Amino acid sequence: MPGTVANQIDVKVTTVRNVPQADVRRAREAVSRVLAHAPRPVHYAAATLNVLPDPAAPRPNLVSLRIDLDGIPVSAYASAAAMSDAVALAAARLRARTEHLAKYWETRRAAAAAAPAPRRAPH
Repeated sequence: MPGTVANQIDVKVTTVRNVPQADVRRAREAVSRVLAHAPRPVHYAAATLNVLPDPAAPRPNLVSLRIDLDGIPVSAYASAAAMSDAVALAAARLRARTEHLAKYWETRRAAAAAAPAPRRAPH
């Protein structure tokens, strides 16, 4: 169930080129909000923020978010004209992927519980 596992983990943020500290803080907070709804323990969380040096690039702000969700790597990427938009989009994608995994796990658990027990052949 989302929100049942307490995830107090430090989000490692790496920056490439000139990324303002406000955007670093925003990325850390966005990942922390996703972790608050994680269905299983998170062992690792990282974000990479990059600004392309090309002034002609339409979406020069790149964000990569990665977590280890109880042994399963989950990643989300986004690019946008503004770093805040890229962070928000990547965080939304990361949350959608963790929610999808939670539904997948719940469906598998329900199917395993509903499956009839294997019959043994008589000796």
